[in-house]
Amino acid sequence: MKKYLYKALEYTAGNFFKKLILLFLLPIFTRLMAPQQYAVYENLMIFISFVSLIYFLGQQQAVFSYYYHKKTPEYHFSYISTVFLIISVIGFIFSILVILFRNELSALILRTTDWSHLFIYIAVILFCDVISGMSLSILNIMERSRNYLILGITKNALFLLLVIYGTITQLLSITTIFMFFMISSLLSLIAASFYMMRILSSFSTKIKRYFSSSLAKKLLGFGIIMIPGTIAMMILRLSDRYMLTYFSAGQLYDVGIYAIGYRIGAVIVFLNSIVSLVYFPYAMKIKDNPLAKESYKSVFYKYSLFAAVAGVLIIIFEKEIFYVFIDSSYFKATKIVIYGVLSSYLLGLFNLINLNFYVKKKAGRIAGTVIFGALLNIGLNYILIPKYGVSGAGMASFVAYFSIVTINYNLARSVYEVLYKLYKPVLFIIFLIIIAYLNHQIPIELNFFFVKLLISVVGVLALGIFYWKNKERFMHSIFVVKD
Repeated sequence: MKKYLYKALEYTAGNFFKKLILLFLLPIFTRLMAPQQYAVYENLMIFISFVSLIYFLGQQQAVFSYYYHKKTPEYHFSYISTVFLIISVIGFIFSILVILFRNELSALILRTTDWSHLFIYIAVILFCDVISGMSLSILNIMERSRNYLILGITKNALFLLLVIYGTITQLLSITTIFMFFMISSLLSLIAASFYMMRILSSFSTKIKRYFSSSLAKKLLGFGIIMIPGTIAMMILRLSDRYMLTYFSAGQLYDVGIYAIGYRIGAVIVFLNSIVSLVYFPYAMKIKDNPLAKESYKSVFYKYSLFAAVAGVLIIIFEKEIFYVFIDSSYFKATKIVIYGVLSSYLLGLFNLINLNFYVKKKAGRIAGTVIFGALLNIGLNYILIPKYGVSGAGMASFVAYFSIVTINYNLARSVYEVLYKLYKPVLFIIFLIIIAYLNHQIPIELNFFFVKLLISVVGVLALGIFYWKNKERFMHSIFVVKD
C-alpha cells in the first residue's frame, strides 16, 4: 500500500504543478487580454483539445483494456511499438491537413481569418502532443509514476518560463503564447521519445516485432468505436463556448466570461486526474479478483466525498479568488463557477462508473451515452443561451452531465454488478448548490472572509485527522488486493 501512496504523491505533485501554472497564468492572461481576446485563446485551446482526440484514435482508452491483455515482454514490446507507429503516421497526415486548411478553420472557429497563421503552430503542437500524451498513458499503465511526473513537468515548466520571459520583455501576445506552446511541445516530444526507447530496450525478448497487423486491427477496432464517444465527450465539455460565440448576445465577450468562471470551478478536475492516474491502472490489474467490486465501491464513495469538499472550498472562496487573481473585467464570471464545479464533479463520477465497461470491454456503451449527452447539451444550449446567456450554457452543461451519469450508472448494472448507490453524490450536489446560493448573498468583506476561512480550516482539519487516524483502513478499503 505504501507503493501506491508514493505513486499518489508523485502524480499529485505533477498535477498540482500543472494547476499551479494555470492559476499563475490566469492573472497574466486576463490582464493581457480583454474578454474578447481571451475568447480567441480559449476557442483555439478547445480546438486543440477536440482535434487531439481524433489524433489519438481512441488509443488512450484502449491502453486500459489491452495493455494487460497479455503479460509477456514480446506482447508489450509489440503493443507499444504498434501503437506509436499508428498514431505517428496518422498524426503527421492530420497536421498537414490542418496547415492546408488553416484559413477555413480560422473562419469556422473564430469567425475571422485574422488568426489563421496560428494554425501552423497548432499543427505542430497537435503532432507533438499526441506522441507525448500516448507516452504518458503508457507510463501510467506501467505505473511508472516518477517518469510520468518528470515528463509532465518538463513541458509545463518550459512553457511557464517562456511566458515569464515574454511578460518581462513585453513580447507576450496571443501569437507568442502559441509559439511558446509549440516550443514546449517539441521538447516534450523529445523527452517522450527518450522514455519510450528506454522502455522498448528494457524488454528482454529475442523476437522484437515492431508492428503487428492483427494487434493493430484490434486496437483500431476498439479505438474507432471510442472515437465518436470521445468526440462527443469533447462536444459535451466544450461546445458551450462555441455556441456562445454564435447564439449569445455578447458573443466573444460572453465566451471569455464563461471560460474563466468555468475554469475556476473546474479546478476539481485535479482530483479527477489523481484518481484516474493512481487508481485506474490498479483497478484494471485486479479486475478478475473477487474483491475488485469492493474496491470500486470504496473509491466511488470516497471520491464523492472528497470532490464535494473540494467543490465547497472553491465555491465559498470564489469571490476572493477573482478579487486576488483575476482582472476586474471578468468579475461577472463568479456566477459561472458553480456550473464548473458541478460538471467536473459529475465527470469524475462518470469516469468511475465507466470502469465497469472497461472491465467488460463494452466501449460502445460509453460512446452511446456520451453521444446522447452531447446532443442533449447542444439542444439545451440552443434553447437556453439566447434567453439566459452564460448562465444558460452552465445550466445546459449541468443537466447533460447529470443525465449521462444516471444513464451509465443504470447501464453499468446490467453488465457488471455495481455495489454503490447514487444517493450520496446526489445529496452532495444539492449541498453544493445550496452553498453556492448562500455564498452569493454574502458580500466581499474581510470579516466574512475570516469566518469562512475559520470554518473551512476546522472542517478540513477534522476530516483530515479522522482519515489520518484510520489511514490503514482507508488504504486497505481501496487497495484490497496485494499485487
